[in-house]
Amino acid sequence: MGIRYEKDTILNWINEMGKFLRLIVEKYDAFEKVDEQQLDQDGYVSFFGKPRQYFSDLSDDGLKDFVSTLQVEQIRPLAQLMMYDGLLMKDKSLLQKAKFLFNHHMQVSGSFSFEDYAYLDKIEKGLIA
Repeated sequence: MGIRYEKDTILNWINEMGKFLRLIVEKYDAFEKVDEQQLDQDGYVSFFGKPRQYFSDLSDDGLKDFVSTLQVEQIRPLAQLMMYDGLLMKDKSLLQKAKFLFNHHMQVSGSFSFEDYAYLDKIEKGLIA
């Protein structure tokens, strides 16, 4: 019973994070201005318990340590959040961190996703621009 409850909790968390990411993607594709404070409060603090600045200041090793406290299913949404944040705010540091997280997630989970490779391509284009 306890395992089922924990599984439902992470599924609910993933669904809520997905809703938030869809809102960010819509703003990115529509070129609407995104409020950085709302992104920080609604994205980073609500879902990961740390402010945007915390993630921005982390090294790759620090980021790896942080995600080791998360469930594997939470790493990819953090990478997506950092990717869209980096693309919207033209922050190459966050794009590098998102790239690191996507690669780390694939390594840790053993998963292969064409969508993740498309995200990595989008990140590369953002880093070049």
